[in-house]
Amino acid sequence: MDGINTYVVSRAVKNAGITVALSGLGGDELFAGYPSFRRAMKLSSPMSKRVLRAASGFGKIALNGSVQRHKFWQLANSECRPVDVYRISRQLFSSDSVARITGREPSHQNGHDHSGDIVNEISGLELKGYMTNILLRDTDAMSMAHSLEVRVPFVDTKLVDYVLSLPGEWKLRGRSSMPKPLLADAVADLLPRDFLARPKMGFTLPFEKWLQRNLRTEVSAVLRDSSRVAISGVDVKAVEKVWDDFLAKPRAVGWSRPWSLYVLAQWCEINRVTAL
Repeated sequence: MDGINTYVVSRAVKNAGITVALSGLGGDELFAGYPSFRRAMKLSSPMSKRVLRAASGFGKIALNGSVQRHKFWQLANSECRPVDVYRISRQLFSSDSVARITGREPSHQNGHDHSGDIVNEISGLELKGYMTNILLRDTDAMSMAHSLEVRVPFVDTKLVDYVLSLPGEWKLRGRSSMPKPLLADAVADLLPRDFLARPKMGFTLPFEKWLQRNLRTEVSAVLRDSSRVAISGVDVKAVEKVWDDFLAKPRAVGWSRPWSLYVLAQWCEINRVTAL
């Protein structure tokens, strides 16, 4: 999903006559810029765990109805370890959904560094997971589609090793509203204070509207075609239900779930994948 944004930005940069660009990729992972860092810290306290345990008693019925609520329910029923927070925060489909769609129970890697530093543990998970498997790959492929060279100074191995050696608490500094305060301090003499203090920014393409309007016929034609869906090795009825649920309650399902299933089916068809 992030790759499409990178494609659009890379095209705009190249059209501006730029051939080499710097990316801040790795900054959030190293300097605790994602919500997963504070979430893991909050859930590490005994009081938070007791509250979650109590909330989990309401069950799926009371807390279901949106992606965020379902993730909250999963966190409430987890061990609230950093690895649990990372996995649930970053998942596209829940474990139950994966089982329904694929017919297989998902396996989770439970290893973590046991350092006791929650912030640095989340950093390691973000760096080795989301960044390595998605962000770096997408940035490389989508930028080179426009012959744009993107360099990622925050992922320099010496910098990564050094920042991971620092106490994680330095990277959050209590309730500071400034994003990535440690990084902001490091470059305070180089950038305007207003720039450093502004909220984290991004942009989202209107996929939800596109899937409901311009792309609806195309996506429906694929996800309701059992022969085209089956070649990707997923359950046809489960996939169709994801699409139907999205059309009925788009915010509760999220556009990325039916879109990913559509892309998977199209990729298998284009690459002539045959069902096992």
